[in-house]
Amino acid sequence: MEQLLTYIVVALGWMCGGIVGGATGIGGVMIAMPLLTLVLDPGDAILVSCLVAATACVHLAWAYRRFIVWPDVWPLLAGMVPGLIAGVAMLKIAPVPVLELMICAMLVCFLLMQCSPRLARFSVPASLPLGLGAGAVSGFVASSVAMSGAPLGIYVLLMHWEPDRARGNMSIFYLCSGISAMLMQAFSGLYSYSLLKLGVAALAGCMAGQTLGVSLGRHISRETFRRILLIFLAAAAVVLFVRAVS
Repeated sequence: MEQLLTYIVVALGWMCGGIVGGATGIGGVMIAMPLLTLVLDPGDAILVSCLVAATACVHLAWAYRRFIVWPDVWPLLAGMVPGLIAGVAMLKIAPVPVLELMICAMLVCFLLMQCSPRLARFSVPASLPLGLGAGAVSGFVASSVAMSGAPLGIYVLLMHWEPDRARGNMSIFYLCSGISAMLMQAFSGLYSYSLLKLGVAALAGCMAGQTLGVSLGRHISRETFRRILLIFLAAAAVVLFVRAVS
């Protein structure tokens, strides 16, 4: 009975995450993780979430394929590779709470900047070094604490992309980073048969949620999209802090 409850909670958590991720292209892991950590330890919850992200993003990338701007994406993907390698290596030697506090501090600094109307309008021009750096940080966070949407959300806000462009670019990045992170973690021997079974339950819930979320996303305006991203970043900072100290 206890095992069945674990599967139900994992599937429900990722169904909620799938709705948010499908509608906005970001935030699925952050929504799912609080529920997953009710029945799994943080390390297992991260691995299950990485497994789901690697497979569920195929659906998102297909749904938003028309809006992908490849010149935006290539630098992110190139920078992602060393970031993923560093994240997997760090996951083996550093406590997860330490990594979560580091990322939480980064989010808090950005959110404080958004409190100033002048700084909130600040934008950065597209450039190869910036794209590579954003990809590296996102890759590191993806493979270490399964929350690549946090640094990528900051990058999207600084670039001021339209919602469809942001969702398209983020979906293909999540697809590539998710598959790469999962493969690296698998080759590192981090997955077990029990985690794979939990991943199947989580994926089933996620796909149901994403199908509904993609339909809802068509009705989100640019300003609403920006506010959702800021709310997501604030919530991610709180979640990371709570996870780290508990």
